[in-house]
Amino acid sequence: MDSYKLLINLPDTIVFLSPNLKVVDATDEYLKATMKTREELIGQDFLTTFPDNPSELLSHNMMIVRDSLMRVIATKDTDLLATLRYDIPKPESQGGGFEERYWEAVHKPVVDENGNLKYIIQRTSDVTQNVLAKRAAELEENKYRFMMNALPQLIYTTDNTGRATFFNQKWYDYTGTNPDILATNSWQSSIHPEDLPKVIEKVGHSLRNGTEFQMELRVRNGKGIYRWFLTRSIPMRDENNNILMWVGSSVDVHNTREMVFELEQSHEQMVELSEQVQQAYGKAEAERKVLHNLIMKAPVFFCVLRGPEHRYELMNERYQKLFPNRNLIGQSVAEALPEVAEQGFVKVLDEVYETGREFVAEKIKVTLDRYGNGKLEEMTLTFMYQTIYDENSKVTGIMVCGFDVGEQISS
Repeated sequence: MDSYKLLINLPDTIVFLSPNLKVVDATDEYLKATMKTREELIGQDFLTTFPDNPSELLSHNMMIVRDSLMRVIATKDTDLLATLRYDIPKPESQGGGFEERYWEAVHKPVVDENGNLKYIIQRTSDVTQNVLAKRAAELEENKYRFMMNALPQLIYTTDNTGRATFFNQKWYDYTGTNPDILATNSWQSSIHPEDLPKVIEKVGHSLRNGTEFQMELRVRNGKGIYRWFLTRSIPMRDENNNILMWVGSSVDVHNTREMVFELEQSHEQMVELSEQVQQAYGKAEAERKVLHNLIMKAPVFFCVLRGPEHRYELMNERYQKLFPNRNLIGQSVAEALPEVAEQGFVKVLDEVYETGREFVAEKIKVTLDRYGNGKLEEMTLTFMYQTIYDENSKVTGIMVCGFDVGEQISS
């Protein structure tokens, strides 16, 4: 039996060292991993053959390897090295320099019948791909968390059973809670007691049927004050349509809800005053007209954009006041207001239309050609984009509602 041939063909990355750390021999797998030939290695000092990469401080681990080998020499016991970076010199034929590598190693002594050290076997495992893959995964995780924490909404995720697995920083900042709620699953304490039973009921229905969850509910902030939020959660599925997790967002609609409530109160008053008109034309038609008039006279600017082109279908007097003497009805936002498109708001409209997620902007600077004469005017506006759905829950348009912050300040 050719023992030597069997030895060098072992499917392991192994090098054999003398007690003075000279290379005695190595397996073919070791030569392949280190980009060395047998002639280049045998008889050479092991550590100087593989020096530290001078341009990478994180790879300066020669002394760690040396100390491990010294422990084997001193104790004649096996020594283990956890994962560490140790870059490998590249042959000049491959451009020279160093190649980034990560290794795990075992140093095992070989002694004679008298207990004297004859050789040291170094068995290494090249774990570079595992380390780089883990680093890439951590980078993606950090990107994901950064994006989730950068969003203005309260973002959360749950597993496929509905147990919370993540809340973004906006959630913790608003509720005054901390990540301990993930371990205790105590996020329900932030929901208004009157809303919680309905939340549990609707969440259970969504979990059982794999359908989207959406409702308005009240969430308590760190000061103990409840505000209304529109919460929506959708399932993420794998290629076999199995639910992997749920992703949800909560948008503060408290001010909008109060405004709508005030409009509804005004509407009720108008209904009472116009009872004879309602009887003549029918209650449903009268309510529609009253609501239409309320919107048209509302102390906020308002318009309805239809279709993916965002064409103006309806606007109230406050919105028209932004663009005196300009006829916008029937035109798309990009056609009528190219300066708005240049500032990126058409892209935001596209995203709201495609995703159904509400967009809220507070006190932002917007440049408008109000009079259609090419002269741009900077205004400070607070507004929101909210999707409009048909009876089949399909997005058909976007409602724009807001106010001129500069006008409020001046008044």
